[in-house]
Amino acid sequence: MMDHWYVLTGLAGLLVAGCVSSELKPVDIFPEDACAQCRMAVSDKSFASEIITEEGEVLKFDDLGCLENYRKKNPAVKIRTIFVSDFDTKTWLPHEKSRIVKTGITTPMGSGRVAFADSAKAAEFLKNNPPTDTSENENGCGGDCCSSEDDKKTNP
Repeated sequence: MMDHWYVLTGLAGLLVAGCVSSELKPVDIFPEDACAQCRMAVSDKSFASEIITEEGEVLKFDDLGCLENYRKKNPAVKIRTIFVSDFDTKTWLPHEKSRIVKTGITTPMGSGRVAFADSAKAAEFLKNNPPTDTSENENGCGGDCCSSEDDKKTNP
């Protein structure tokens, strides 16, 4: 009888382990979500991105320029993965599988950066929407996006 108990316990453990996926998945964007860098609403998924930290914290961004700026200003954050939204399909894809291009289109915070899953689509989009302003502020964005109040005080 005891042998059956071990077998059943082992099978139950395998069943539970098989149901738990270790693959990280992106977290949906909700209307109340604010960008972790500029604190603006993440209102257009076309430009959204997110970091999932080693601790499981999800940091959402409204513009790829904000994501880049956050990473520069917070090098100690232990990143487990980054997801970006494909500009065409508005579906999440891993950052490392994306092609990010700086374009001439208007993005939420003015960086002009958009992500694509397909390199050919990215090249075609860039050809049709070249950057009009190649200057960037110290935050990696066009104009005055992503800067904090502290930046404005020290860099008027």
